[in-house]
Amino acid sequence: MPDPELNVVESLSGKERLLLSAMKLFGESGFDGVSVRDIANDANVSIGLIKHHYGSKEGLRQSVDEYFIKKFEAFYGEGDEHVEDLSGEEVLSTVDSWVANIADDWPLFSRYFRRALLEETEWGAELFRRYYDIVRGSIDRMDAQGRIRPEVDRLWLPFLFIFLETGTLLMDPYIKKVLGRSGYDPDLWKRRYRGYSDMISRGVMVHPTNNRPGNKSDE
Repeated sequence: MPDPELNVVESLSGKERLLLSAMKLFGESGFDGVSVRDIANDANVSIGLIKHHYGSKEGLRQSVDEYFIKKFEAFYGEGDEHVEDLSGEEVLSTVDSWVANIADDWPLFSRYFRRALLEETEWGAELFRRYYDIVRGSIDRMDAQGRIRPEVDRLWLPFLFIFLETGTLLMDPYIKKVLGRSGYDPDLWKRRYRGYSDMISRGVMVHPTNNRPGNKSDE
């Protein structure tokens, strides 16, 4: 039985339905386990529309990757505005808004990212590299602001950030068994962010202060 949580919205354009159907099916069965006919049938469009809009199944996957990555870039910021430049309260507000906006779509996104990482193919490698680049850029901006302690290992720091986030992604089926619900339920998601932000601020940042996300007074 199809998961109603992952059904494609019929009111979208054919191009948009193809994108979301591909994300859903790739997440469920992997890239090689899905045919262009499967995707077209799920999106309720003709196979020719895939070639028209995306060129090929590979081109469609690349567009899905772009769509996925844009969601994370929207949180970290682009151009001259980045999340690292915000005050602690502003960051928390940004997190709350981002979680609220993506919560309904997250089952689709998380299943896609989990499948890509676990397959250990070029698909997962490229998606991971792009996610790493976003996190690396954020850390480099904080470093340029003099906010990271000199003794912190810059090589491993972006991976530690990624481990904190993707650990929930990969272990969520087991988190559900322990907690009775997903670690991505909005309130647990926000609580988790505050927890590891506090840990990072105290262990990585030069001078943890009250205006950093999740910090409590040291007085």
